[in-house]
Amino acid sequence: MLASTSLIKSSWIAVDVAHDHAERVLVVETYIAVSPLEPNYDAAQYERVLACVQKVLKTHPEIDRASILSMHRGSGCTALFRDTSGKQPAAA
Repeated sequence: MLASTSLIKSSWIAVDVAHDHAERVLVVETYIAVSPLEPNYDAAQYERVLACVQKVLKTHPEIDRASILSMHRGSGCTALFRDTSGKQPAAA
């Protein structure tokens, strides 16, 4: 992932295990928005990261798929988890 290292925060291999199969997943955290629904999405930057991820997958056929995550500092999604009622959730 040399071409986009300034856009990539970290990456690792995870395993997705189901009852009947298991997959190796390349998880890539980026410093950029990865969806047009996110603020500050830049299609050119995303294409650079995507090209690097595709190259890694092509070079390493033992990896089944990849997941690209956005780690930019937008607060839109985290706002969904803020409790605006002032009440604390009950303990489970």
